[in-house]
Amino acid sequence: MPRRLPRFDADFSAQIVASLALVQRLEAALALRGQNGLLITLTDVELAYELAYLRVFVAWESFLEEAFLRLMCGYEHSAGQEPLLPGSAYHSKISDAEAALLNGRQYVLWHNVSSVIGRAAGNFRNSRFENILASAQQRLAHFGAIRHRIAHEQKDGAQKFNAATMALAGKRYRAARPGRFLRDAQANAIPQTRWMSQVCAELEALAQQICI
Repeated sequence: MPRRLPRFDADFSAQIVASLALVQRLEAALALRGQNGLLITLTDVELAYELAYLRVFVAWESFLEEAFLRLMCGYEHSAGQEPLLPGSAYHSKISDAEAALLNGRQYVLWHNVSSVIGRAAGNFRNSRFENILASAQQRLAHFGAIRHRIAHEQKDGAQKFNAATMALAGKRYRAARPGRFLRDAQANAIPQTRWMSQVCAELEALAQQICI
């Protein structure tokens, strides 16, 4: 009897809740700045958005890895097991799946959606995991560009971040800082929603689709 894929999406959701709570507390503190000796600045809050987003995206990468390894071991979701490529077999242990996935490397990366989709195609045949990510591939690529801009200061990262915000919000942000974008409200969104919350909601929905 195949084992059921754990609801890793619940753990991921908990990381989102904690990250959003952090920026919400700092937003409240910013509104009270100057009172009770509070010295918080807008720059502080924007930096907190970047750190909170990085925490969420690292949790997203960890979620993808944990789910993928178990799918390689034949864990099933509501639609059953992921179909293997011809000549392949499910691994009996997580450690065996990890060794096969690494194939002699120290690590594999999970932030690039195209690479993750390719990884799925190299292990499964038309898998639900692959199809779910492919359905949101362009959005996930933009979200990955935001993550990359926070983690790296290269010119290429700034250019890709600017391209991502143009696609998502229709504008660029001063100094190509992700905190300004993440704190910004979506145009015409009812109720008003900051981009941080919107991105988290989309990632959370994808995680739920993978695990159900």
